[in-house]
Amino acid sequence: MKLKADGLRKYEQNTYYVGRWKPEYERWVTMLAGLNQEPGHKLVAWNSALIYDMIFTQPVVYEFKNLSMPTLLLIGDADATAIGSDAAPAAVKAKIGQYKLLGKQAAKLIPQSTLIEFSGLGHAPQMEQPAEFHKALLEWLARQ
Repeated sequence: MKLKADGLRKYEQNTYYVGRWKPEYERWVTMLAGLNQEPGHKLVAWNSALIYDMIFTQPVVYEFKNLSMPTLLLIGDADATAIGSDAAPAAVKAKIGQYKLLGKQAAKLIPQSTLIEFSGLGHAPQMEQPAEFHKALLEWLARQ
């Protein structure tokens, strides 16, 4: 309910874009901040709370082995996203959100997976390097 553009921008810059910021990223901040200021902001906040509850209480990593379809994982290998890391002790925070390792671990657990890593990118490679992201996605889809 207290989500504001400045906080979103700082979070996205540090997490999604590995400390970098480009003016074209501002539209994503404006969109999310706007959702939290409009008349439906209570519903947006409630839906967000439900998503975070699911993330915390229903880990799906144990079900990866059950996926039977071809699965593509597209990740930035510098992604450090870890829900709750802002409240984690320093020793825990240092161990979580390491997608350079997590991507490979997830790919090993998913039977028909393909892992594509974008070197040096964070949580949103589709926004940082859209042309490269779309090329990788379309090439993988063409092989399916």
